[in-house]
Amino acid sequence: MERSKIIYGLYVGFLVVFMGLVTLTPYIAFSDLPFAKGLYSAFSPTCHQKISRSLCLFEGNGTWLGDCTAQAGVYVPNDRLNVSETISGALGYKFPVCARDIGIYLFMLIGAIAYPFVFKLDEKRILPPILLIIAILPLAIDGTVQLLSDIGIGPFIGYESTNLLRLITGGMAGFAVSFYVIPILNKMFG
Repeated sequence: MERSKIIYGLYVGFLVVFMGLVTLTPYIAFSDLPFAKGLYSAFSPTCHQKISRSLCLFEGNGTWLGDCTAQAGVYVPNDRLNVSETISGALGYKFPVCARDIGIYLFMLIGAIAYPFVFKLDEKRILPPILLIIAILPLAIDGTVQLLSDIGIGPFIGYESTNLLRLITGGMAGFAVSFYVIPILNKMFG
């Protein structure tokens, strides 16, 4: 088997396992298995895990996905240790990474799956960096304005992004990232 196919397979496999664990964590939390706490801890180095900036899986009158907390545009301090929330009588458990990170990782996987439809798997030519910058710019602007607001700097004091905007900006960046990671891996190991 060609080395580029192995590299591609390992990259996609890693993303599938990673997103699988992200997706399974709230389901495991519903079962009250102690393994869920371990998963939340394992993902904590990759994300702030604020419940106010996360999506939850809810059960009650069916299973549904939604914002863990109301998106009121107000900063909520010190809520990263909360893993569950009840809305309209339905109990929900957050995913172990925030909405922006779900967008990043999920769309890295989607971008990786789309990659062979656009380029050959053994491609080593890296796209112009400006394209990656353009893809990351919305995430950077939204995240920076939110950070400055959180610490009380600038005209945006009190600004809090929404989970939908976090998911979209993360998705744009994540999709583009795979189109850079795969040729870089080919250059390094191909």
